[in-house]
Amino acid sequence: MYKAVQYTIIPTDPASSSSETLRTMRTDKAIGTSETSEVLVPAVEDPEPKATFFVYMLVICVCIGGFLFGYDTGGKVFSPAKPVMLIDLELVISGALQPLQNDFHLSNVQKELVVGGTTFGAIFGGFSAGLLSDKIGRKLLVIVSSVIFIAGALLLALAPNFAVLLVGRLVVGLGVGMASMIVPVYVSELSPKHIRGRLTTLNTLVITFGQVIAYVMNIAFANVHDGWRYMFGIAGIPALLQFIIMPFLPESPRRLIVIGKVDQAKTTLRKIYGSSVSDKFIDKEVSVIQEEIDVSRSSSFKDFLHRDNLKPLIIACVLQAAQQFSGFNTAMYYAATILHMAGFRDNSNSTSVAIIVALTNMVFTAIAVSVIDRAGRRRMLIVTMLTMIAGLIALGATFAAQQGFIPAQPSCSAYASHCSRCVLDERCGWSASQDTCILSTGHEDDIYQSPTGCPPRGNDSAITGILLTSLIVYVASYALGLGYAPWLIQSEIFSMSLRGKANGISTAVNWICNLIISTTFLSMSDAMTTAGTFWFYAGLSFIFWVLVFFLVPETARKSLEEVNASFK
Repeated sequence: MYKAVQYTIIPTDPASSSSETLRTMRTDKAIGTSETSEVLVPAVEDPEPKATFFVYMLVICVCIGGFLFGYDTGGKVFSPAKPVMLIDLELVISGALQPLQNDFHLSNVQKELVVGGTTFGAIFGGFSAGLLSDKIGRKLLVIVSSVIFIAGALLLALAPNFAVLLVGRLVVGLGVGMASMIVPVYVSELSPKHIRGRLTTLNTLVITFGQVIAYVMNIAFANVHDGWRYMFGIAGIPALLQFIIMPFLPESPRRLIVIGKVDQAKTTLRKIYGSSVSDKFIDKEVSVIQEEIDVSRSSSFKDFLHRDNLKPLIIACVLQAAQQFSGFNTAMYYAATILHMAGFRDNSNSTSVAIIVALTNMVFTAIAVSVIDRAGRRRMLIVTMLTMIAGLIALGATFAAQQGFIPAQPSCSAYASHCSRCVLDERCGWSASQDTCILSTGHEDDIYQSPTGCPPRGNDSAITGILLTSLIVYVASYALGLGYAPWLIQSEIFSMSLRGKANGISTAVNWICNLIISTTFLSMSDAMTTAGTFWFYAGLSFIFWVLVFFLVPETARKSLEEVNASFK
């Protein structure tokens, strides 16, 4: 007998499970009977979410703040208007400071205030941004930072005297500090989790690009009348562009949910993911964010005393301190001075090599952008910090081979036969007739003239090659790890209610450490020698590596809510 058997599959509610319970009905038409049974089959899930072109354009527009950050710090690298061998702490503000000296007749104290003004402003800018971001939102704070930067750039470009110049430096620092805190947070909250590392690290890439442009501007305006005004004023152009664009960009969906604008948050998420996800996926994202917000409504500073919040704060502050105490910004601020220490006395040569250092930083940051989400934050940090430490040790060893371990001496004659150390002291020079270290003032005709300031030695080329190689390894390793990781990780690990305040605190820690390290390098070099200073940085970096190894979790490919939940 012929039998026709029909199976009907009826789905039940799958909302509470990752699999769907399906009811199968077997109907035997020949005998008119049927039976029903239930089986468990995998649910059909959304494919891998894909970010739209809109996200990338949004992030690029927001990261203009990173460019301003980089342009300002990059502008402190060298002084093409003054011979490299005379560059000192008071001259690290770049090619602008020597013309400023000519126009305003700055005292040494005034020079130091001009140099440090931006960093002081950034300390307060970073901390205040943490407080304001939870009150006025991420988007509006980016706009505020761009307005502040425009105002600072105008004050600097039009400054008629030292007082206005100093105010301009403080105002620019305020804007830079705000941008350094809010941009990573804003980008992190807008980014899909599978590319969040790439998009947030893009901000660091833009920072390095800004540093390279600062080199170019220094060269372009080195011999232009009032060129320093153009150098400062040009920085206002990208800030103005950001100010014009930002009102058309959306607020962070997480911020929108906090203030009750759930429908706008869904619209923003749809723009981020496009048609790659279903409405169900969007609803689930909103639900997860809402749940995390409901759990952590309180946002008092006392909440940091709770272990769930204290540990992420410690991690963020450790990472920011590690970034600065690795000595990298010293290497950037004092690139020309370090190259002078290495034997480059010719200004054009030192400038060319310093640009190579900045380009190395940018290129390897670009590599980090492409691999960070696959390799993971923790793994990249652990590996690259060890390589960076090796670079610091090699730098110290090279300087030790060249200069020995002779600290600054009270008189030129005390350097005796150590020419490499003698010529680092701007009071001194190497006597061509006496073959010893002498006071250069009054004996200019007797000072040995060569690219290094010393008689040639057979190992000069080898030492210079090793030093540059070590410097490149150090810079590349930093760019692949500590250059971006502190900003990325601190934007990921805090609950929504404390994210602003916590990022403000850790950003302030970064700028405080920046101030400490940048104002002590030359003094440490005099007291401990250049080799000892780099070895000191290596020792500090190893201590921070141990802390990173035991404290920092992996955050790659996790939602911000999943990352925060891992601390509970």
